[in-house]
Amino acid sequence: MEYYTYAYLREDGTPYYIGKGKAGRITNSLHRIAIPKNEERIIYLKKNLTDEESRRHEIYMIAIFGRKDLGTGILRNMTDGGEGCAGRVLSEETKKKLSEAHKGRKKSEAHRKALSEAKLGKKITEEHRRNMSASLSGKNNPAYGKKWWNNGVENKLCKECPGEDYKLGFLNRYWIKLNK
Repeated sequence: MEYYTYAYLREDGTPYYIGKGKAGRITNSLHRIAIPKNEERIIYLKKNLTDEESRRHEIYMIAIFGRKDLGTGILRNMTDGGEGCAGRVLSEETKKKLSEAHKGRKKSEAHRKALSEAKLGKKITEEHRRNMSASLSGKNNPAYGKKWWNNGVENKLCKECPGEDYKLGFLNRYWIKLNK
């Protein structure tokens, strides 16, 4: 019971959009509908609903106020509601497409700062530490089987020598001498 329904209101107090969601959906800027700048014009209609209850309430509220695109009312909603994608399972192909679409995207400084601040002060349990360590040990480690190579200017971590001007890096030579 973590879902809710909400409305975006015009300056005169009438709703122009009805939605359902959970967590931060109510203020998520990925909407196709503009979010009111004044937070007083964003209201919760019902809280502590199940996914099914929130879908039904959204459908009901859209039916009550009607849709502008159909000429039946005042809302800018483009559907009758209730669709959502909660519990949606993505195919591997869709996951791959989404991954490719997001690669190379840079997060803004404000976004990076918000992500950082969200993690500040959070304690990690010993069990979590052990799990993270185990997940990155042995063959799961990104550096597994690779060596440091140096051309006098830059270092590269790779399995094979990246070019003629590269030599085995200092740390690798030192490690080899220690282990002989």
